[in-house]
Amino acid sequence: MRCCGAALGRYGSATMKARRSPWLDDRAALLVSLLADRHGLTVSEDTARQDISDDLDHVARLARIGRQAAKVYITDDTISKMADRIAAAVAEHQTATAAAGGVEHQDVDVVDLDTERRRRRLTP
Repeated sequence: MRCCGAALGRYGSATMKARRSPWLDDRAALLVSLLADRHGLTVSEDTARQDISDDLDHVARLARIGRQAAKVYITDDTISKMADRIAAAVAEHQTATAAAGGVEHQDVDVVDLDTERRRRRLTP
């Protein structure tokens, strides 16, 4: 099963690709690994990197701190919970599609991570 990240930002505009760094690469590799091992989901490292980068921006904005300072809040446990939320969103999407009795999109196994990010930010 595949997940795909959207290239659209919060207001529908294209977002820049997440900056590469050893720290972000390590976190992205962990997310990719957890999704594959625990949930049987495949996601690219670029998509995982973008999702983590967006989450880092969100934490920095909420705490009114810089990205660098916000990194301490993106722990292995945070990444683990992120993987579980993504998997839950995939399962929810599949259940809703099956309940509707049809295929909502051409590729039923694709979940828009941008939509999941927005939903996650709205829930406490």
